[in-house]
Amino acid sequence: MESNEIRPNLFFCKDCEIIFSEFCDQNFEKNYEDVEDPQYIDQIENKKLYFNHLIKKISNLIYENDNVLEIGSYYGAFGSQIKNKVKSYEGLELSKYASSYAINKFNLNIINENLYNFFSKYTKKYDVIFMFDVIEHLDDPDKVLKLCSSKLNLNGRLILTTMNMNSLFARITGKYYQWIIAQHKFYFTNKSMQIFLERNNLKLNRIINDVRIINIDYFFFKITQKLPFLKFIYKFLDKFEKLKKIKIKFSLFDINIYCSNLQNK
Repeated sequence: MESNEIRPNLFFCKDCEIIFSEFCDQNFEKNYEDVEDPQYIDQIENKKLYFNHLIKKISNLIYENDNVLEIGSYYGAFGSQIKNKVKSYEGLELSKYASSYAINKFNLNIINENLYNFFSKYTKKYDVIFMFDVIEHLDDPDKVLKLCSSKLNLNGRLILTTMNMNSLFARITGKYYQWIIAQHKFYFTNKSMQIFLERNNLKLNRIINDVRIINIDYFFFKITQKLPFLKFIYKFLDKFEKLKKIKIKFSLFDINIYCSNLQNK
């Protein structure tokens, strides 16, 4: 996040225990349709490694005969790692550029469409629906969870990642927490996530700490955006090609993988 990016005010709902942004009623969909993210493409190999690591973590929840849908498939990093492990994979993505990249680079089945239109037009159901760092961007996460629930087969699973606002790091940094940004409309704790899932016929079964994989130069690049006085480290690493490409596993224990399944009525 750039240091000059707008940091919205957040509010807490006592009824549902969700935290929401002052921008939660603004529509960012057009922005996502036109987004291009060359920095993500530069890190695509690390993204693939990260998703491969994540898939191993939840391998007991993924089966060879699964029909899989990923909401917010972006540049196809996850799809490229899961497609040969399941029966079928479909990705749903708003960005035209990212959709085209995933199709051409990884030969993925990507639908470039609004998720509400997609769910209203297609009757197919899935065994697993994935959403990685998506739910915080949604206009109405409650409605989307309800739609996901309706599109799951018997014993279907919904697996998503997002920030835990009750994590130690999020609480310590408070209003300066790095993921409080304009594009994030809703924020969850483990408790509010459970509430939202359960009221949409989904049972939260497991919470796993999410560990990212990044290059060490990218790590210091992100840090210097927050702490400019550390730029000398980034400039030093930039001189050594092999050193700056060292990969590290990184976690502040503030982002979780939430694993849930459809509750049988």
